[in-house]
Amino acid sequence: MKMKITILDYLEDIEKKYPQKVAYSELKNEYTFKQITYLSKVVGSNIIKMGKEKTPIMIYMRKSIKCIAAFFGTLYAGGVYCPIDVEMPIERVSHIYNVLNPQVIICDDDLVEQAKRKWGDTCICITIDELLCGFLDIDSIEKVKKEICSLDLMYVLFTSGSTGMPKGVAISHKAAVDFAEWISEKYGFVYSDSLCNQAPLYFDASIPDVLIPAVSGATAYFPPKMYYSFPKKVLAYVEEKKITTLIWVPSALRTVIDCHAFETCVPNSVKRIIFCGEVFPSKYLKEWKKFIPDALYVNMYGPTETTYACTYYDIHEDFDVNENIPLGKACENCKIILLDEKDEETKPNVVGEICVVGDCLSSGYYNDDEKTNNSFGRNPLNKNWYERMYRTGDLAYRDENNILHFVGRKDFQIKKMGYRIELGEIETIINAHEKISTACCLYDPENQKIILLYKGEIGETELKSYIDNSLLQYMRPDKLIKLDQIPLNPNGKIDRVYLKKEYMR
Repeated sequence: MKMKITILDYLEDIEKKYPQKVAYSELKNEYTFKQITYLSKVVGSNIIKMGKEKTPIMIYMRKSIKCIAAFFGTLYAGGVYCPIDVEMPIERVSHIYNVLNPQVIICDDDLVEQAKRKWGDTCICITIDELLCGFLDIDSIEKVKKEICSLDLMYVLFTSGSTGMPKGVAISHKAAVDFAEWISEKYGFVYSDSLCNQAPLYFDASIPDVLIPAVSGATAYFPPKMYYSFPKKVLAYVEEKKITTLIWVPSALRTVIDCHAFETCVPNSVKRIIFCGEVFPSKYLKEWKKFIPDALYVNMYGPTETTYACTYYDIHEDFDVNENIPLGKACENCKIILLDEKDEETKPNVVGEICVVGDCLSSGYYNDDEKTNNSFGRNPLNKNWYERMYRTGDLAYRDENNILHFVGRKDFQIKKMGYRIELGEIETIINAHEKISTACCLYDPENQKIILLYKGEIGETELKSYIDNSLLQYMRPDKLIKLDQIPLNPNGKIDRVYLKKEYMR
C-alpha cells in the first residue's frame, strides 16, 4: 500500500472512487472530485511552468471554491499556500507579504491590478482564471509531487493573537494529514456526508471543510458570506442541501439562537455539530439541543498552532448554565500536559498551562525565530530526548476522571487586592444570565479595575443585583458598559484588542 504523504494522495484516491461526486459547491458553481483534481493539477502545472515550484504563494482571493483549486494547485507545485483576507487594510497585507515573501500572488480578476501595482515588481501576480485556463503537464506534476516530504510546509495562516501583530502559523503536510485522518475516522465521515462552511478560508476553523472531503468523499457547501448575517437564511440553506455536519465557531451558533432562527426552520438532516475556537456558553448549547436533540455535539479545543484541534469532548449530558463545557481529552496522536509555574506537572484539580506535544503541532512561526522560540521548546518533563512542545498560554485542570476543563487565558488571569482572579470565570457566570447575549471582561491594571462590557436585554440595576448574588465581592466588576454589539475579529472571536484600545484609554 502506497504511503500517503500529502492531502493530494487522499484526493486522488477519492477521485478514483467517486469521480462524478460533487466535492465543493457554491451557489453558481461546483466541482466534482474529478474536476477539482484536474483543475488543481492544471494550476500546479502552470506554477511550475513559471519556475515558481516549491515556493510560498499568497492567495489574494475572496472566499470561493476556486480558492480550493488555488490551494491544491499550490501543493501540486510543491509550494506553500497562504490565504489572505482581502478586506483587511492594505498596510496589514503588506506586512504579511514582507514576512511571507511570496513568489506568486493568485488573485481574483478585480484584484490583480491592485496586486500588480503594490507588489508586481517583486513577484508574479496572476488571476486564478488565467491559471485554470492553462495546460496540464502531468510529468512535471508527478516529478515535483514525488519530492514532497511529510515535514514540508503545506500552508501558513496569519493570526493576530493578543498583540494585534500578524504572525504566520506554519503547518506541515504531516500535521494536516494527521488531523484530517483523525477527524474523518473518529466521526465516521463518508461520501454521503456534507458540510456547510462558515469560517473564512484564512482562518483555521475552515480547515475541516477543506480537508474532510478529500479524505472521506463528503461534499463541502459554501453558502454566500451574507447568509450568516441572516441565520434563518443559512438554516434554510442547510435544510435545502440536506447538510449533515456543521463545523462552526461558537459566535455563529449563538447568532442562530439570538435571532430566533429555529422558529422558521429546523434542519433535521444535521447529525453532527462541532464547535471550536472559543468558549460556547452552556445556555446556548441547551437551546440547540432543544431543537436538534439527536445530533452529536462536540466541543473541540486547539489554537491554530495545533492544526485546528488538540482536544475533543463528545457531549452526552446536560450542563448547568453556570458550567463550562469540558475540553475533554487529547486527540489521537497528541499529548496534553498541564504545567505549573515551575514547569512541573499539575495534580488533579490543580490549574496549569495547557502544553501540547504531538504530530498536530505547527512547525513554528514563518520567518520569525524569536516568536517560535518563545512558544515552542523542549518538553521539560522528558529528560531523555528532545520532545518538542507548544505552550498555549491557556489554563485548565484535570478532574478525577482525567477530563480537561478550561479555566481561561494566562493573560486573563489577574491579581487584585491580593486575590488571583480568572476573568474567564466571571464571564462564564455573567454569560449564564438568560438576558445576557455576550459578556467580556477587561482588567485595567493601572486603576486596578475590572471592566465588564456586555450585550443583552437587561437593565443595569438588575445586572448589578445578579452580580452581587453570583460573584464573590473581590470578583465583581467595578465598571459596567452596555454595548449594542460586542465587536468580533475576522475569526469570529471577541475583539479584545479593539475593546482594550477603546475602553482602557
